Amino acid sequence: MRRLTMRRLTLRERDAIPIGTDDGLSEAEAAAFARLQPSLPAGSVNWQHRAIRFGPFCGVLRAGNVTVELLPKIEDGQDSNEGARGLLVAMLRITGNLIVSNAGESTLGQQQLHLLDQFILDFCSRVRTMLRGGAIARYQDHKENLNALRGRLILTNHLLRNSFDRSHLFCSFDERTIDNPHNRALKAVLSALRSSAVSVQTRATVTTLLHHFDNVALYPVTPRDIARLIFDRMTNRWKPIFERAAWLLQGLFPDVRSGNIDGTCLLFNMERLFEAFLVVKVRQAWRGSQENNFKIVSQGPQKNLARSDSGPAFSLRPDVTLMDDDVVVRIFDAKWKRLDPQAPSFGVSPSDAYQLAVYASRYRCERVALIYPSSITRPPGLVERYRLAIPGAPILEIYAFDIRKLASGGPLPVELHPSVAS
Repeated sequence: MRRLTMRRLTLRERDAIPIGTDDGLSEAEAAAFARLQPSLPAGSVNWQHRAIRFGPFCGVLRAGNVTVELLPKIEDGQDSNEGARGLLVAMLRITGNLIVSNAGESTLGQQQLHLLDQFILDFCSRVRTMLRGGAIARYQDHKENLNALRGRLILTNHLLRNSFDRSHLFCSFDERTIDNPHNRALKAVLSALRSSAVSVQTRATVTTLLHHFDNVALYPVTPRDIARLIFDRMTNRWKPIFERAAWLLQGLFPDVRSGNIDGTCLLFNMERLFEAFLVVKVRQAWRGSQENNFKIVSQGPQKNLARSDSGPAFSLRPDVTLMDDDVVVRIFDAKWKRLDPQAPSFGVSPSDAYQLAVYASRYRCERVALIYPSSITRPPGLVERYRLAIPGAPILEIYAFDIRKLASGGPLPVELHPSVAS
């Protein structure tokens, strides 16, 4: 259970929080994060001398009585908490990780709700939408002594029970009920979300939704219980809801196998999220394109860099590949890093450049590109164009994306539209 006194901190990804200072964590609070760490994604929390530094993850972390809301760090001059929260929520919506539309609607800058509440309201919205088609129901066999015939008469039992009572009939009948394992799991998850909500309004929203399950028994449930639920033709449409429920439940109670962990972990890897964001924007740019022989491949097509006697080795999977039939035309790789105009090669990691050179060679692609978020020191657009010193002399381009503009519905920059021409 959550403690009554909760400290709520809002930080940026990769920020550090000191230990043992008035504006940081106490020793006891730091110890709570240490207990939670085995259940966290690798690289999300890093220990430094008298400090904890967070990795490239955004979302909600809670250890003991400290809740940390981690927001994206863009440094584009619009770095208010509301703006950063709105940007993250927009990216999550675009990539399908959030669907709720009333959690701080209107503009990116108006996102006032804590991220945890946004996740909770998103789940409520998904469940509410599914309930419009009816709750999951099952028919259960009942046998009961009734004063009117229902179903079929069980003669043997009727004679035993009612030989001197002509006002009753012992019947067997099927009764439709929503009190089943699926709805018990949903009720348990919603109850957990209500107790975890930050705002009174969010708790009220969950409470209202819970009334749909008034006739459902409340039992404790774990992510394993949800994984064991059986779906059929009638319930398959609910499967994504239960996958989301398991994610939320696992985040609220990270790993019971590790002992008495009092924490929450609902995090998104920003590197993976940026990759997914890029894929969606490229697909949107070419939806309905007249050049319909183009296809867009995410995380592929898979090739291998080498072979040995034992088989292929060193798998390659570009983030986004644009193909004209079987010919690779462009390759984009997303990098959730900050470009530095003062650094050699704008701070582009040599390993990232090597990776794109390998892609260009192995996929026989004439144009490859690294895509970065823009910032106040590196405006959006083409940053640099290199001619790679490898056979065929393919082009490596470095671009900066205005993530905020794209997340607000802006189009993909023209320079990044797939094109056969180089």
